[in-house]
Amino acid sequence: MKMRFIPGLISLFLGVVLSSSSKASYLLLNPVEDRPSIITETFTFSSNGTKYKGKIFIPASYETHTNLPAIYLVDFAEQDYKVAKDEFEKVVAGVRQIQGFDALVVTLEEHQDIDAKPQSFLEYYDVFKNMSSYVDSIYTKNTSRTFIGRGSEAGIVLMTLFLENSEVAVFESFIVTDPAPSFTSTVINMIENEDVPKSSTDKKLHFSFSTSNDYDLCATLITLLEKAQYPWLRFETKVYTDSNYENTYPVSFAAGLEYIFME
Repeated sequence: MKMRFIPGLISLFLGVVLSSSSKASYLLLNPVEDRPSIITETFTFSSNGTKYKGKIFIPASYETHTNLPAIYLVDFAEQDYKVAKDEFEKVVAGVRQIQGFDALVVTLEEHQDIDAKPQSFLEYYDVFKNMSSYVDSIYTKNTSRTFIGRGSEAGIVLMTLFLENSEVAVFESFIVTDPAPSFTSTVINMIENEDVPKSSTDKKLHFSFSTSNDYDLCATLITLLEKAQYPWLRFETKVYTDSNYENTYPVSFAAGLEYIFME
């Protein structure tokens, strides 16, 4: 487990031990503004009898290296905030900042008009589980899959971490930024009631939140994760004290990708 905090924040917890890791494989670069527009393909897949259209970013390196990891973005139409239509592009930008690394980035082609709720978690999860099956059958055999989202969609990612059946797990890494309080509370209750299933696979989590979120609620979750010391989970947290929900996600997405793929 590794925890880092944005400068200016009074330490969230006492006794946090910082760990360092080797990052010789990849170097983080500054964003390059003059790169060409991203190239995507669309595809159709089925989930529980309903057809959906997906969108996938395929980097140029795919021509010679097809066995790439895949990053899945949950990006619904947001009910409480202005819709950010560039989340997909920001994930791609975060991948491009890592020298010597490439990945497929996958999401639904259109923003689904969904007000995500914890009780409907399995409905949302199934869509991305079935999407990943299609991508595996056509685009890659790499079993490294990352799930990423913000807001209510981040809540779906967070619940997947704890509720996904480890025997048939789809995702191994999770990037959660500014999860909706209803989802955070649900996960807190699971941990407090010891309802978290034991995982047979190692997982990584990058958890971040901004000034727009419920500080106490997020801090409680982090404290519980630290105390639980799940042997199957490594995680890092970031608290953005100088930015809000509307403008944190480009930075937090990139930071999450850095943690997942550069450690």
